[in-house]
Amino acid sequence: MMDRLARLETFARTGWFARGVVYCLLAWIALTGSAATDASPQAVFRSVRDMPAGTMLRVLLAIGLALYGAYRLYGAALDSENKGKDAKGVAVRTGYAASGVAHFILAWAALPLAIGEGAENDREKEAAVMLLDLPLGGVLLGVVGAGFLAAAAKQAIGAWTREFARDLDAGAPAWAVPVGRAGLAARAVVFAVIGVSLVRAGWFGAAGEVKGLGDALSALTDNPTLYLLVAAGLFLFGIHSFVEARWRRVRDEDMIARIVASRR
Repeated sequence: MMDRLARLETFARTGWFARGVVYCLLAWIALTGSAATDASPQAVFRSVRDMPAGTMLRVLLAIGLALYGAYRLYGAALDSENKGKDAKGVAVRTGYAASGVAHFILAWAALPLAIGEGAENDREKEAAVMLLDLPLGGVLLGVVGAGFLAAAAKQAIGAWTREFARDLDAGAPAWAVPVGRAGLAARAVVFAVIGVSLVRAGWFGAAGEVKGLGDALSALTDNPTLYLLVAAGLFLFGIHSFVEARWRRVRDEDMIARIVASRR
């Protein structure tokens, strides 16, 4: 059991750190002028290419994002945060699962660039088309979109209520809460844009409108003030991810009990 807890914590902390790197670099690219044409995770991974040991860093980013995706999917199935089985709990856990899928797609986008295959393709749209080709693929894609909308609502509520602060260790710095609130609010906006595009693709046959992380941010450029606020907020969300990697509490008595129960 302790091995499972240790793996879960490793998945979470590694993933939070990788997520922080991606969001900080994405926001930096957006805020420094190339956003309208190149605000995407692929742009982040390409920017890492020019750093010392860039190939190794890109591989590590892909691994970290995949581990975080596994943590979210595992946590949604196990109910690691004790959200329950009522309608609200299922909606939140569906959002966690959607987050897991999103981070697997980010890892999938990073991998070809990491191993030297210059993938300029839109990986999010490729994934959507692949899913639509499966039996009931449209329904599944719409469900993933609904999960993103649930995650957006959860993050907006978390930003308003500051409930995420309850999961931080007592040693976390005081600035972690306002930074987390701003970051979660910005990410809620981006996730809502992605969720709407996936629902439209899955349930209304608009696969060409599927938006990834960069597309969702670029979609806000018609409102420069909102665009800059969201881009800055995503940078703060990256900082919030680093805070979680360091100070988020992963283990608690309820989680241990649920893991024990799952093995019976």
